[in-house]
Amino acid sequence: MADTKPIKAVVVDDAAFMRRQLVEVLSRSDEIEVVAVARHGVEALDAIKTLHPDVVTLDVDMPVMDGLTTIKHIMIKHPVPVVMVSGLADHGKITFEALRLGAIDFFPKPSGTISKDIKDKGTELIETLKLAARANPLAIKRAFSHAGSCCQQKAPKEMQGVVLILAGRGAVSSFIRLVTALEGLNNLGFISVQHVSETVLTAYGRELTGLLDCVPYSGQGIRLKTRRCVLISEEKVPGVRNGKKDSPFELEGTVNNLNEFASKLSKTLGNRLCTVVLGGEVPDDPSFLSEISSQGGQVYALHPDRCVCSDFPQLIREKGLGHIASGEHDLWRHVQTFSRRLLLEEAQKGSNR
Repeated sequence: MADTKPIKAVVVDDAAFMRRQLVEVLSRSDEIEVVAVARHGVEALDAIKTLHPDVVTLDVDMPVMDGLTTIKHIMIKHPVPVVMVSGLADHGKITFEALRLGAIDFFPKPSGTISKDIKDKGTELIETLKLAARANPLAIKRAFSHAGSCCQQKAPKEMQGVVLILAGRGAVSSFIRLVTALEGLNNLGFISVQHVSETVLTAYGRELTGLLDCVPYSGQGIRLKTRRCVLISEEKVPGVRNGKKDSPFELEGTVNNLNEFASKLSKTLGNRLCTVVLGGEVPDDPSFLSEISSQGGQVYALHPDRCVCSDFPQLIREKGLGHIASGEHDLWRHVQTFSRRLLLEEAQKGSNR
């Protein structure tokens, strides 16, 4: 078997204690080599330019150059997968901005800025960095507002269709761009299952409420309705039960089974379900895509070359499980077409009454 080079990592944190702890944690893995540490963004940029690491851990609150400013410079000058490691994960504006700017993931320090118990999360942090290092740096882009790019529709009394958005690791920026572009589609409800922790999802989701009625799923029962987007962490995938007239189903409880969840949606909605895959690892059981298609639903995936993590879209392309969109604008057009088709069908029903 050919030798595999270790993942080169740069650790950036202004606290000497945290730098030592992070280096010690990451050194547990034979697959990761910490090639440099930095106290702030300026030192980090120098190290990245010189050493060309595969992944960077980045704190937020630092002197000289803070983490958010640093990630802007990284993505412009030397794109590389970045994992934010910070005690500020529950600050909505910070998590939103970091993910919008292109961070692959936001790893919460377990007990604040100086986390003496970071070693307890060592295995999880190592796996996070190993997966992040596989990301395609050329696909990492910041999210800009596309507000107004869709013509505003008159909102119908009842929700006509649902868009299920699967945003795997590194796909949050793509998700933000997508929902911003689709904010004018007032006949649809949205559900997004994302590869971020429940803490991060709840924090950054609050910052999206200006675009849609974004509601992070907390395990309590919730109804989907027009212009509402329910944000779901992969850590807490809900169950589905039949709803009332203006909402064909309700989300409740926790089943932690994406296949079961998506299959139930497809059986409930039929051709009123449009599924969009923005990237990520392949789910344990991706058979729900065939179920969606068999029920008349539509499946679209972002082209693997455009994804930060392309495993799932690559499988969809290889197995013929859905339509491959050439880019994000192509995805937007497909969802817009889905919305218009439902509006037309409803208008035709009205004229035949």
